[in-house]
Amino acid sequence: MKPQTHIQKLITQLSESPIEDYNAVLKDFDFSLIDFTDFESWSSKHYTRNCIYRDSNFELLLLCWNPNQATAIHGHDGEDCWVYLLEGEIEEVYYAYDDSSVLREVNSQKYEANELSFMNDRLGFHKLKNVCKGKSLSLHLYAKPIDNCVCFDERSQAFNNRELSYDTHKQLLLKD
Repeated sequence: MKPQTHIQKLITQLSESPIEDYNAVLKDFDFSLIDFTDFESWSSKHYTRNCIYRDSNFELLLLCWNPNQATAIHGHDGEDCWVYLLEGEIEEVYYAYDDSSVLREVNSQKYEANELSFMNDRLGFHKLKNVCKGKSLSLHLYAKPIDNCVCFDERSQAFNNRELSYDTHKQLLLKD
């Protein structure tokens, strides 16, 4: 089978599954069968967001991280987010407001290849950072797609709304 056939299989499985099953779909899927090279783009300035698939129910993105690249602290506009680490090592840092309404780090977790993380706004805010000496690749599943989210500005110590965009958009079409 061609690599796109395998990623098409993942997209079909997600399309035919309720959101409650997304975690199991991602955990059970054999990602070693997919060559993500066609979806990769790299920047020395920031991690890249590369759209693989998007419809009204979910979007599937490949994020490419050079060493020490990180997201801002952010929310998910009320949507659920799964992060499957394909290669490298990512640290996820969790934040919440304390009793004095100050945003504080509450926990962190490191993920290695083939590990899965879940986040949504009910759990608080988070940021992700490549802590690997080399490159990292992560697959992000958002149910539903996220066009805007709040991001924390370190200078102003406040959240601002940010419109999200893709570095590349190589939309695969769902095949019948």
